[in-house]
Amino acid sequence: MYFKFRQLSDRVFTAIILALIAVLLAYNGLLVRFDNLHYDLGRYLTFKPAPADIVIVAIDEASLQSIGRWPWSRIVHADLVNKLKQEQARVIGLDIIFAEPELSNAEADLVLANAIKQAGNVVLPLLFEEPYIGSPIKQSVPIASFAEHAAALGRVHVPLDADGIARSIYLWEGLGAARLPHFSQAVLQAAKELPNSIHLFPASTSSESSTTLVSLDERKVKFLGPPGHFQRISYINVLTGEYPLHFFKDKIVLVGATAVGLGDVLPTPVSAHMQPMPGVEFHANAIAAMRNSELIVNAPFWLTCLLSIILAVIPLLFLPKLSPLKSLLSIVFYYFVVMGIAVAMPQFFNIWIPPAGALIAILLAYPVWSWRKLESAQIYLDNALQNLHADLALLGVNKEDLEYADDQDLMRSRISNVRLASKHLHDLHGERRDTLSFISHDLRAPLGAAIMLLNEGDNNKNLPRITNMLNKSLAMADNFLQSSRAEMANAAKFQDLDLVNLLQQALDDTYAAARAKKVTFNTIVPEDSLWLKGDFGLLQRAVTNILMNAVKYSPEGAVVTVSLTEKNNLAILIITDTGPGILPEKITKLFKRFSRLEGEQQASEGTGLGLYFVDVTVKKHGGSVTAANESGLGAVFTIILPLEI
Repeated sequence: MYFKFRQLSDRVFTAIILALIAVLLAYNGLLVRFDNLHYDLGRYLTFKPAPADIVIVAIDEASLQSIGRWPWSRIVHADLVNKLKQEQARVIGLDIIFAEPELSNAEADLVLANAIKQAGNVVLPLLFEEPYIGSPIKQSVPIASFAEHAAALGRVHVPLDADGIARSIYLWEGLGAARLPHFSQAVLQAAKELPNSIHLFPASTSSESSTTLVSLDERKVKFLGPPGHFQRISYINVLTGEYPLHFFKDKIVLVGATAVGLGDVLPTPVSAHMQPMPGVEFHANAIAAMRNSELIVNAPFWLTCLLSIILAVIPLLFLPKLSPLKSLLSIVFYYFVVMGIAVAMPQFFNIWIPPAGALIAILLAYPVWSWRKLESAQIYLDNALQNLHADLALLGVNKEDLEYADDQDLMRSRISNVRLASKHLHDLHGERRDTLSFISHDLRAPLGAAIMLLNEGDNNKNLPRITNMLNKSLAMADNFLQSSRAEMANAAKFQDLDLVNLLQQALDDTYAAARAKKVTFNTIVPEDSLWLKGDFGLLQRAVTNILMNAVKYSPEGAVVTVSLTEKNNLAILIITDTGPGILPEKITKLFKRFSRLEGEQQASEGTGLGLYFVDVTVKKHGGSVTAANESGLGAVFTIILPLEI
């Protein structure tokens, strides 16, 4: 009971430690880069083809070389919008900031404003920026004539995580009480493809300071591929008509800078070889994910903590049952299973649960559990050593006579001392066996000789009484010998034997006693042999003991039923007598050492070792023996033994 409680307390203590580690790491975010590593791994493993109806019109090096230095006249942008309008583009997203009028040509703004108005499907960006560290947030919006005719306005601001990587967008963001949608939302709203899961208006409109940037509803972007994954066409090629017929029809067209050093570029989880992603392509990924309702939601903190705790303590279900090596291998396997689940969750369920807390707790589960088990092992060894010393003291061994191992390794020293004390106890046990052997063997011979001498006398009036007493002594010594043989039987030396033949020989051994009381046997045995591994002599004597008891306690002229059957590769031997049965309070102690089978009409007699011998022998053979009272019939003994497969 103590050790079960100790093991339970070790589990509880380890579970508390692992749960605290998981929650603390999830709470303080110390391993956010470790979390991001797993998130990014999932993005690399889940690339998909870019949708064919999203096209990027790239302001690239070729366009700059043909049209001239940036910024271009807004008349050029008006020509592009008109071209896309003629090609029946579904939406035109201009990822270009038009926050100030064009000073070199006053008519240019009017031309572009008219083109935006005529198109009716142009989405323009606005930008939040901090001119210098600590300065108020500045909001750059399109000039009034452009904003008035735009189909929608959307933010192109992309937040960076702690490691400087762009993974997310905020659906709503703004200064003070204003909440503006993201550029991807505005494009899909203009295209009438905004999913129902994305609200048209922010959930909260609480007032804040007009200089405070408030961000709501963060979502991670499920990138479809690395930079350059979406189909692109050069800005100059659109102006010159160098594209297939109806190429832009019913497509979402995003216009933005891809030339190096011209527009915003973002490091993303799928950027490789130091190749950042142009902002316009980031928005293309966001639009594709949002349209398919595949933006990834961050799990709430309470759910992250709950799952981290559960995953952290699961190893305690299998660690106590495994060897140290198997425990270590299981922890490694379990770690990669949890890591795989964490990586797959965003892909299949569109939810991100930071795994760092759970994974670190899992890695620490083995050392923490090993520490607790070592503590328990030390306590156990100390208690075992103390108990062994107490047992040795009761057996007459002085404490000064015990050897002690002195080692700087405390655990090894404890083990050595327990081993030495166990050796002393083992030696004493050997002496006990030798004594038992003397009593049961060496004493048996002179007792037998004395009986023979007494039987030669003719005039000794106490001869029957002395003979009876010596016979009992001889029987006791013989029972001691047989019990000792059964206890020391080596199962590795068992041989094949036929249980049907063994039962027949046991019946033959009991025949004389049965005939003297006119008791008959009703036998039910199979025709085929029943083979098992065992010691023929021990098993035969065990069966004979029960048969002799059945004859002894049955009335004169009774019938004893002996049934041997086979079921599910088990031999079932049932012996039923017609005696008075067994006292109920005796049944539970019947197979204990020195316990005697007593009926209601029998006096106490015997050594109390016969049924103990039966129990030891049957258990040595991997079986079981039980006793019960059969209503109106007497006692029923059932022996079950496993057969050879």
